Amino acid sequence: MQNAPLPHISLWQAEFSDPAVEQAFRADVQPRMAWQLRTALWVWAALVLLFALPDFLVMGGSTTFWTLTAYRGATAVVLLAAAFALRARPHLAPPGRLAMGLELAGFPFFFLYLLLRPELRATTLGMIMVVNLSLFVFVPGRVALGAWVAAGGIAGTVATLLFMGSGGENLPGLVMLLSLPAVVGFISANRLQRAQRQEFVVRTRLQQTNAALQEEIARSAELQAELRRQATTDPLTGLPNRREFDRCFARDAARADRDASPLCVAVFDLDHFKAVNDQYGHGAGDEVLRRVAQIARDCFRSVDSLGRIGGEEFAVLLPGAMAHDAAVVAQRFVDRLANTPIEHGGFTIHVTATVGVAERKPGESALDTMLHRADAALYEGKHAGRNRVEMAPPA
Repeated sequence: MQNAPLPHISLWQAEFSDPAVEQAFRADVQPRMAWQLRTALWVWAALVLLFALPDFLVMGGSTTFWTLTAYRGATAVVLLAAAFALRARPHLAPPGRLAMGLELAGFPFFFLYLLLRPELRATTLGMIMVVNLSLFVFVPGRVALGAWVAAGGIAGTVATLLFMGSGGENLPGLVMLLSLPAVVGFISANRLQRAQRQEFVVRTRLQQTNAALQEEIARSAELQAELRRQATTDPLTGLPNRREFDRCFARDAARADRDASPLCVAVFDLDHFKAVNDQYGHGAGDEVLRRVAQIARDCFRSVDSLGRIGGEEFAVLLPGAMAHDAAVVAQRFVDRLANTPIEHGGFTIHVTATVGVAERKPGESALDTMLHRADAALYEGKHAGRNRVEMAPPA
């Protein structure tokens, strides 16, 4: 995207040749352009009214003065009305028709000034030249429209001078003199607007690249989270796998050492699970394991950490619980499981579990030794009839 060529910008119009890109640019500059144009209109209206003072000092309360003042007042009203309209409709600024239309409507004032005050012809011509320059430099608009407006102002000025009887031999020099500020303003505005559009393209592409990068970072984070979940989670039951269960034990053991609190581990194994697979199929066996995991989540405490450590064997860490307390919680799970039939494929499957509970010995840092003692208690429970909780001998 960054290496793609820049959209073509017309040399004469200083606008994008692609209408869609030009429209996007105008939408981007609309708030700023509307504010600039409102400011220009306020200043313009103030200057129109302000220059009535020197007219009064020269002409007093003559008919000519009041004619010019009426024209000034009407012009100022139109300018201020346009400024207020832009506040509610800023979309009128970027097309440039409003600004250029006001400029075009303002030229007849100077033609009238030439007719009513011929003694100030040089001053009036100077003001027209300033207007032609300001048309491009100070009033935001479109340079192509500005060129036509400036041409109209120059043609109207020349026509007024001819009407006043000026000699035609001076017209070429006069046209060149009036055109010079417009040409300078046109070139300056053209370069500025081309630069603004090039900056817009670069900024837009940077924003698009940044957005794409942010999306890629988000996808990467999601992928990393998914890989982390897959690396630490049993895919069938959604419980932590053996690796993650080891990490949970290290965390709970460190907390137990710090707080001098007890820690128990419970290991439970489904009774006669092989018969479930043989009679109902492995799909039913998988469904049983999923349901057992959910029942275990519901029965054990929220602070307890469950994990599937292999086949139909599960383990639970019970921080802060002594062996007797852990056995009570484990018994709740055993009773709930025994009384919860599991439906699958039109069959009702009843399963039970045997649990072995071992309490951590002081300073015991290996999970395997605790699991070994809990396993020993579990098999004692199997030999004693299954569907029960068996506690390992106390330390």
